[in-house]
Amino acid sequence: MNVQVKKEDFYNIPNILTYIRLLCVPAFIAVFFSVDGKNNLNVYISFAIFLFASFTDVLDGYIARKFNFISDLGKMLDPLADKLLQVSAAICLCVNDFIAVSPRGMLFIAFPILLGLKEGFMLVWGIILAKRTIVVHSNLYGKIAAFTNAIGLLMSFFASAKYDAYRIAATVILSIGTIMAYVALFDYAKKLAKQLDYTLKNKSDINLKF
Repeated sequence: MNVQVKKEDFYNIPNILTYIRLLCVPAFIAVFFSVDGKNNLNVYISFAIFLFASFTDVLDGYIARKFNFISDLGKMLDPLADKLLQVSAAICLCVNDFIAVSPRGMLFIAFPILLGLKEGFMLVWGIILAKRTIVVHSNLYGKIAAFTNAIGLLMSFFASAKYDAYRIAATVILSIGTIMAYVALFDYAKKLAKQLDYTLKNKSDINLKF
């Protein structure tokens, strides 16, 4: 089948919400590091941006399914926006508190590193496949990982410097989300290789099933 990005896809409501979520990424980073950190003001405003962006993710998925606005453009941009937002939040939180305040918080650096490596790999492959008009759908494990990491990151905004029960819970949830992200990666790689017969040669205009 031919994979096409139609002109009207650029202007449908779910994709507009995705654009807004993409814009939330630089806004989140700018606020986190430019707003006065006294009384954690930067953290609270950034939390509001992250929460708003997460809400647009839920809303655009609902509208796309409800009104049949599902498009190949949305399938590519929606997961990209989610990944950029979550990796950015993990890095910012790591710099702000988990490293700067608590020596044991150095362990938290594993989350942005592991998530960044995984998402970087997915981004490179996504670009390669997009050039051949091969569309890859998000798999179930990836959706579970994104949801779990979102919950863990939202909790992490309010984690204290010491390792109390709340912070341990946030760390456990992020650990589960990170593991699920790599399960999604291996499932993606296995199915991708099988459907492409282990080669990209002469492969184009394919809508892969996950």
